Amino acid sequence: MSETTPKLENDPKGALEQYIATLQSESKIARRQALIKINEEIFENPINVDCDLTVVFPEIYAYVLKCFSDASESCRENAILIMSNFIEKLPLNDYYLTYILPVIVRRIGSAETIEDSEEIRLILMGLVHKILDKYKGTNLLCPFMNDFTGILTKTCTDVFPKVKLEAFDCIIMLTKILQRDFHFQSESFVKPLLSNFTHQHFRVRVAAIKAIGGVVLAGNVKCFEMSITPLAEKLFDENIQVRLQVTIEVGNWMLMYKDRYSFWHRMIPLLLTSLSDVMADVRETATKLWDDIGLQYMEENEEDLKKKTDFLKDVPTHYPDVKRPNLGCRTLVQSNIGKIVPAIGREMDGWQADARLRCAQLLCWLLLCAEEGCTQHAGAVLAALHRGAADEDQRVVVEVKRASELFGYFITPDTWWPLLEAEMDSWSALFVVANILKGSRAELVKEKVMLELCKELADPDRCRVRKPKYQTNLLHVTEALMDLCKNDCNTVAEKLFIINFTVYAMPCDDKIQFMAISNLDKLRSIEGCGSTLTSLYEKHIGKVLADITSDASTWNLLTPDRCLLECVLLHSGSAMGTQLHLIAPLLKESLAPPKADPEVKLKIFTALSTVLLQRQTNFNKCNHYKLECFLKIVIDEVIVPNLVWSPGRTAEAIRTAAVACLCAVLQDNPAPEGPMTDDKNDLVEVNLFSSQEYLESFLEQIVPLLVSLTDDNSPLTRQHTMRAICCLSELAKNRGCFTVDILHRLYFVVLKRLDDSNDKVRSCAVQTLCKLFSCRPQYDTVVYSAHIDALYSALLVHLDDNDEIFQKEILGALIKLSDIDPKLLMKKIITNIHLYRNKTAYERLSSHIEKLLK
Repeated sequence: MSETTPKLENDPKGALEQYIATLQSESKIARRQALIKINEEIFENPINVDCDLTVVFPEIYAYVLKCFSDASESCRENAILIMSNFIEKLPLNDYYLTYILPVIVRRIGSAETIEDSEEIRLILMGLVHKILDKYKGTNLLCPFMNDFTGILTKTCTDVFPKVKLEAFDCIIMLTKILQRDFHFQSESFVKPLLSNFTHQHFRVRVAAIKAIGGVVLAGNVKCFEMSITPLAEKLFDENIQVRLQVTIEVGNWMLMYKDRYSFWHRMIPLLLTSLSDVMADVRETATKLWDDIGLQYMEENEEDLKKKTDFLKDVPTHYPDVKRPNLGCRTLVQSNIGKIVPAIGREMDGWQADARLRCAQLLCWLLLCAEEGCTQHAGAVLAALHRGAADEDQRVVVEVKRASELFGYFITPDTWWPLLEAEMDSWSALFVVANILKGSRAELVKEKVMLELCKELADPDRCRVRKPKYQTNLLHVTEALMDLCKNDCNTVAEKLFIINFTVYAMPCDDKIQFMAISNLDKLRSIEGCGSTLTSLYEKHIGKVLADITSDASTWNLLTPDRCLLECVLLHSGSAMGTQLHLIAPLLKESLAPPKADPEVKLKIFTALSTVLLQRQTNFNKCNHYKLECFLKIVIDEVIVPNLVWSPGRTAEAIRTAAVACLCAVLQDNPAPEGPMTDDKNDLVEVNLFSSQEYLESFLEQIVPLLVSLTDDNSPLTRQHTMRAICCLSELAKNRGCFTVDILHRLYFVVLKRLDDSNDKVRSCAVQTLCKLFSCRPQYDTVVYSAHIDALYSALLVHLDDNDEIFQKEILGALIKLSDIDPKLLMKKIITNIHLYRNKTAYERLSSHIEKLLK
């Protein structure tokens, strides 16, 4: 048969005639075998190795290309293989493409894809790729630009990912092979490529981004404008490879895009955003690209930057602890920051937390690169910082904190303070100021801003705001100011004290109070006021008290003036001793009945009780005359008026508080407690009633009130009254003022309390009787036998009380009081022994008296 078959080169059609004829068979197996034989005969038969394929192709192409539409996939595949081999073997000539490309366009590049097999579409794309690769060094593809555009714009949206990837590679090749002509068709590629940005496979997204990068570099301006926003969105992609590819493409645009000088403000934000990526690979790539871009910009603008380059300084002395960007990077940002910052400000109001975070990070890099170049845009920068500081996402707040500090490094206080001065009512503005101060230079802040800032913050309308965020940031501002200016803060020490003490007096929570006390201690150290806060209070507490000017009758528990007064009473220690002339009127106004709020009165009475109990600490530096005047006001105009009975439960509670406060007054030299003072070891004895005359006049006034209070409705008031009588009797005895008349007036009402409905009051009454008679003056038992008889009779009756504990207390009291008139007591026991049930107690008492009489 080989003898009758003509040679391929001499008669290609005759040599392949039997196979060509079989291509018309209805059997797909026969057609497939015929195509296989054609391929083997042309490309694999050793006899035809040196055959001139330019002669074969014209005779065979029509039959093979027709098989591109064969119903059998395997036939189509083999037909494509034959054409692929022809492309590989044939010399470069657009003649062959004239027949092949239209068929490919018809199969996979038309409006409706005819080729329904994914595998065949992939093989066809392989053929397209081979054509591009074969003809890449020539101009022979120019006439087929429309064909390639149709094929690639259609296949890059194919449902089969592998076809997409092949199409993306071909598009990138096309941008390089047909650079001169590509821009005419470049816009056609953008939308199909962008549609792949949301594909579920990250490799497709990466390849699409790479392809769009090539299209923009080779295309017209509109391609850039259509692509930049979708590309920016891919910086939020969850896959690192996608973000890395975006970074690479944007960096390439900034290095190679022909119109890049018109779009710096669109590209810079994308690359700088990558500098803050969570993955090190992205950050490192972005850093390298950014550095190269800056160096290239310096080379391209060498003449314009010559002066700056000649006088280029080293890193400034006042500079954050980061690597300084090169001059090109700094100049680029300085030229474009005005176009970028307003957009950041708008994005900071967006609803996406991740977008706001990236904007805050971008702002940090812009400020670092722009340095003092952002001065003219300080207002826009501060507006963005202000919005970011109030963000609910703490990640954004952290970045805003860093950006504010960078802003402070490069922008002088005389620029930012006028812009923020009117915003001091906002806690977010305070947050920004506190962090700006951390980056500022002390020598610039202390000139004017420190004085004006402290004046604004010490205003009562600001420092008395009871809001957690406002208080916290107010304290942060004062802390930052003290850390920055240190000893220079002496000139505003009083303002700083007022701010921090006010917050300390009315904190929203314990953490804020701790911050305030820490700031006060820092101020004490700056002023060199000794080792404790008391010395700082001595210096400034008078100003705080002088500023309490509101009407006390309008106070409630949250009123700032009330909180300040209470804080002074409880925490100022010996410092308050020098300010009694200011404290006394305030106590008088706030506790004068019936105007003041009951809850306020209870709070202040409690604080006053504490002050009086800690008298050795609080009054040890006080002038004796001032202390006496203060005590007179406290007793005559504060305590006594509130002891007078008036109806209602509120009045009852206030009486209880007043009696408790009276107990504190009457205690004779209680042990020193409370906060330490500088001279705790040198405390002198503080006597509130140093003169006998004053105590005697006081007794005349207070005894009748105590007598009436023993019958008060409140058990707690009666209980405190018993304590007050005990303290009074001991104090009067020590001062030589305790008379028989006072004893008789008091013991009788106390005796009645043995029958009180409240067990604690009864117990207190027993103790009070013991104290009264143990403090008795010279006592004639014959003259006052009736009183003694009444005392013993009442006590003996209660030896048979139902409460065993109370029985024991009564027995103890009788044993203590038996020394008044033991004979009388013994007589009463013997006379009435048959009437009592508690024989054991009477026997024990009798035994004690017998020993006493002996």
